[in-house]
Amino acid sequence: MNHFFIRGKSLFFVFFACFFFCGHFFVFSIDYFKEGEKLFRENNPSQAIPLLYQASQQSQVDPRVFVYLGLCYQQEGKFSDAVSTFIKGTSYPGADKKILFFNAGNIYFSQELFSQAEEMYSRAIQADSSYAPAFLNRANCRIKLQAFDGAIQDYSIYLTLDPASWQRDSIQRVVSLLNQEKTARQEAAARAEAERAAAEAEKKAAEERFKKLMDEVSSSLQSIDGASVFSAGSEDVMGYDEEGDLE
Repeated sequence: MNHFFIRGKSLFFVFFACFFFCGHFFVFSIDYFKEGEKLFRENNPSQAIPLLYQASQQSQVDPRVFVYLGLCYQQEGKFSDAVSTFIKGTSYPGADKKILFFNAGNIYFSQELFSQAEEMYSRAIQADSSYAPAFLNRANCRIKLQAFDGAIQDYSIYLTLDPASWQRDSIQRVVSLLNQEKTARQEAAARAEAERAAAEAEKKAAEERFKKLMDEVSSSLQSIDGASVFSAGSEDVMGYDEEGDLE
């Protein structure tokens, strides 16, 4: 009986050990990144987020996780989380910084935060100066900011980097319109400056005319005052030979 009990106990421990280690192996064998990426590609961001988040917390991080996780947050309308994820990802070795900054810029642009978007596109360009899409989107951003010179420059660089772009004709028309607007603004500024200078000259001339008028009026008043005093002295002094003389 004892032999049977010992044997049964040994089998129990063997079974428990197999369950314990196999269970742990099953838990730790989950590839969070792979499963999260699969759900992302199946257009299921809400279920992909927790898996991709777990993948981002592991010691051995595949930097692509920050791209997928950020895009999932974006699809779910969690824009602040998306931007934070993209920017956080840029600090990991092997991360594709240009893509991460570019995506952050797109989120800012969609929210009409054009200054922040311009900064993100500029960082993408710093990470890879041959990344054409960043120049295109920064040009679009600079139009919103009315920085036309910068926009024209970015469009030109974009067409140089991607000469076969399907948007080439449209971009060239936009550049032509921007140059026309730039010329019109320069002409308007020149007219305004000329008008300002003319107004300033007219103001100065009016001040000089007024000063001259005041000098002439002052001179005339002085002459009138002197004549009045002399006349009053000669006409108002009563002679002693008149009827009003004292006897």
